[in-house]
Amino acid sequence: MKDKINISNISDDSGENNTIIKSKRDLTKRRLFLKEKTIGISISESDELNQLGFDVAHLNDLAIETARYILSLGGKLAYGGDMRNGGFTEIIFDLLNYYKVDSSIHLNERFHSYLAWPISLTLDKTKQAELQHSVSFHKIPPPASLNITDEQSFLSPETKEDFFIWSECLTEMRRTMDFDCAARVFVGGKTKGFKGKCPGILEELLIAIEQKRPVYLIGVFGGISLDAIAAIDGNQTERFKKEYYLEGKTYADFYDYYNKNSENPIDFDSYFNTLKELNWHGLAKLNGLTVEENKRLSVTPHISEIIFLIIKGLKTIFLK
Repeated sequence: MKDKINISNISDDSGENNTIIKSKRDLTKRRLFLKEKTIGISISESDELNQLGFDVAHLNDLAIETARYILSLGGKLAYGGDMRNGGFTEIIFDLLNYYKVDSSIHLNERFHSYLAWPISLTLDKTKQAELQHSVSFHKIPPPASLNITDEQSFLSPETKEDFFIWSECLTEMRRTMDFDCAARVFVGGKTKGFKGKCPGILEELLIAIEQKRPVYLIGVFGGISLDAIAAIDGNQTERFKKEYYLEGKTYADFYDYYNKNSENPIDFDSYFNTLKELNWHGLAKLNGLTVEENKRLSVTPHISEIIFLIIKGLKTIFLK
C-alpha cells in the first residue's frame, strides 16, 4: 500500500515565482512606461533662429534626441508636416532605421506621419513604398463641409478661397493628430509664410490645451513657441496681435475672407487670453512638472536638460 502524500510537507514556491514574475513585469512597465503612448512632436524653424545663435542643425539634434528617448521608453512618435528633403520627417525616418527597442511594436507603428490634403498628394509613391514598413502615413481627407469634388488634383493656395481650403484642411489634420496623441512637445515655429489660419505650432498648441493634453514648451529656439510662453506669463507680444499678421496683403485678404466664412474666426486676442488664463500653474497641472521646472524648460539651451525635464513630466503623468 502506497503511503499517502502529505501535501503540507510539499514546498510550494509558486508564491515566490509569482512575485518574481510580477517584479519583472513592474520593471518592464517602468522601463517602457510610454508603451502604447503616442507623443506628438511639433517642431519647425523660427524666423529668428539665426539671430539667437542657432541653426537648423541644433533643431535637428533636439528632434533626434527627443525621438530617441521616446522610442527607448516604448513610446511612438507623431509628426504633422510635409516631406521636404532634409526635413524633420526624414531625420526621424533615418533614426528609425537604426533604433529598435520594443519588439512587440511593429516597425511601422513607431512613427506616424500626418499629411493634410492636398499636401498628401505630394507624397511620392516610390518614397511611400520605400518607407511603408517603417512609417504609418495618415493622409487626412478634407473636411466634408468643403465639398471637394476632385481630391486627386493638387490645389495651389493662390487665391483667398484656395487659402481658406488649405487652412481648413490643416486644421482637420491637426485635430486628427492631436486625438491620437497622449502628450505634445512644442519647439520653434514660423510666424510668417504659414498656410493655415494662424502659425501652425500655435494652432496645434491651442488644440492640445483645449483637449487638456500634457504639453511641453521649449523657448530657446524662439518662434511662436517663445511667444506662447510669454503669453502664459501674461505678456502679449506683437505676434499675438492681428496687426502683426495683417501687414501682408495676402494674409489680410485671407483673414477677412476666413472670418466671414468660418464659424471659428481668427482671433489673436482670444488665443492670447487662452494661454494667459492657463498660466504656469495650469500648465503644471497638465504636464506633471512644477511651475519652476516649466519655467526652466522654457529657457534652458541645454538639450540634455530639455530631454530630462520632458521625460520627468511624462513619468509623473503616465507612471502611476
